[in-house]
Amino acid sequence: MPDYTVVQCSQGHYFSTIWIPFVSLKAIRLGDRRVQKCPVCHRFRSVARVSADQLTAEELRAAQELKDSRLP
Repeated sequence: MPDYTVVQCSQGHYFSTIWIPFVSLKAIRLGDRRVQKCPVCHRFRSVARVSADQLTAEELRAAQELKDSRLP
């Protein structure tokens, strides 16, 4: 089972994605950010990893439930 990471898009939406360093088949890497399709607004957005301790329990739960595609 793939390991998902919680990310936040540039519009503020939280979701989970597969984040493998130096590997991206569904995103364009830009340093510590990526451009990929947000499953909330369905648009290509800049996304960045978010530490779990920065989120409330409700935000973390919602982000872990909302996953994008299975490709890295």
